[in-house]
Amino acid sequence: MWPSLSASRWSCLLTLAVVMLFSAPEGDSIMVPSSCCDRGQMKEITDIKKCFEQKPRFGCRHHYFVIVTNSDKQFCVKPAAPWLKSLLEAGLNCPPESSKIGRFEVLDKYDME
Repeated sequence: MWPSLSASRWSCLLTLAVVMLFSAPEGDSIMVPSSCCDRGQMKEITDIKKCFEQKPRFGCRHHYFVIVTNSDKQFCVKPAAPWLKSLLEAGLNCPPESSKIGRFEVLDKYDME
C-alpha cells in the first residue's frame, strides 16, 4: 500500500505529520488525566500550601479535597472533615482540580473511614 502512493500523497502525509508534531502542546502543558483519590482522610493538616477540589467525574467517582503541604506531600481529605469545613468558610481557596497531581498519601491508616 505505501509504495503505491503518489508523490503528492506522500507530500500531503508528510505535511500533516509535521503540522501535528509542531502543534502538539509542549512539556508541562500536555493534558494528562488527573489522578483520582479513591480514599480520603479526616485528620487535620496544618501546613497547607495548596488546595484543590476533586469533583466526581468520568473515571473518578469520589468527591475529595486534595491538600498539598509545604513539604509538597499530597493528601486526599473528605469534604466532611470539620477542620476543612472551617477553613473553607474562612476563605481557603480550593479551585476544582485541573492540575497534574500524581501520588496521594494517607497520614495514618486509622484516619480512614
